[in-house]
Amino acid sequence: MSCYLFFIMNDLLIKFDDGTPITLEQMLLAKEKRVQSQQEAIKRYHYPLISLSLVIPGPIKNSSGASRLFKEAIATIHNSLSKNSIPLIHEIQFHHITGYEAIIIAKCAADVLKQYCINIEDNHPLGRLWDIDVIDPITQQSISRAKFDHHSRQCLVCQEMAKVCSRSRKHTIDEVFSAIEKITNDYFSKPMY
Repeated sequence: MSCYLFFIMNDLLIKFDDGTPITLEQMLLAKEKRVQSQQEAIKRYHYPLISLSLVIPGPIKNSSGASRLFKEAIATIHNSLSKNSIPLIHEIQFHHITGYEAIIIAKCAADVLKQYCINIEDNHPLGRLWDIDVIDPITQQSISRAKFDHHSRQCLVCQEMAKVCSRSRKHTIDEVFSAIEKITNDYFSKPMY
């Protein structure tokens, strides 16, 4: 069994193994740059920000499948902001070898914005594959789900706490990609009306 997945979506091949593998050092450097970009955005705009990244295991973060998931996440966030009459102040997207990321500045109370993002993560069929953090402009810290009595995110494979399974390496990369394949197939194979 391959540790990466692909499937056909409306006659388009969606793959998660067609990008460039990265090193741990590249990933750590990308996280540092993400924090720096967040801090710069908060200093410039003084509003809460949404930090979007993807939950994609393994060394390939910039695949065509990841690109499709990212575009769907952006559209979903935009829809939520619009539906809730929240002005989007600024947005920047990063399409790096280390993955797809976005910073979205919104004119909304940080706690309210976090609750909308939790709703997306918990209720959208692809939400478990998106990491949508909200950074408070005052504390410059990510707002925890626990603040709103929401449990930590569940593992894609066994429904236990994702952090516990990830740290203990409880599941193989094949098991995790099988779970991702099910989620993405279930979502993208639905007929569009």
